[in-house]
Amino acid sequence: TFRLPKQMERPVILIGPGTGIAPMRAILQERSHIRKTGGKEKHGANILYFGCKQRNLDYIYSDELESFQEEGTLSELHLAFSREQDHKVYVQHLLAKQSAETWRLIHDEKASIFVCGAVQMGADVDHTLQAIISEHGEMSREKAKAYLNKLALAGRFVNELWS
Repeated sequence: TFRLPKQMERPVILIGPGTGIAPMRAILQERSHIRKTGGKEKHGANILYFGCKQRNLDYIYSDELESFQEEGTLSELHLAFSREQDHKVYVQHLLAKQSAETWRLIHDEKASIFVCGAVQMGADVDHTLQAIISEHGEMSREKAKAYLNKLALAGRFVNELWS
């Protein structure tokens, strides 16, 4: 179950390609509402990784996501359209490109990571996160996996996946 951190200043990394966008939209709607009605409390960054095959066919929430960006709720929007170039680009590829910043958010700012979508995508994202943690945390792959497992036990790394 996705639960926003109680400390509103903590960032949230959302990874929801395809229909996995549904709970991410709900999180952004909640964070938007809290920002608008919650007073002067500092709010953490909201970073979304979304992907689909083609922008013109599958990117049906573009207006809503762009609105979240304009109002300041969505800090970063990373888009992967897998069939719009010669080689396929998926959310895990975009996450890998942001490896140093992802590590900083996870380790230094105590970001929560929510992943929703297909089982294979979840495994690919898990693999990418382990690589990021291993490289930037300067630890073995086994220790990186253990680090990610600790995040999961703390409710900071949550996967909701289906086949």
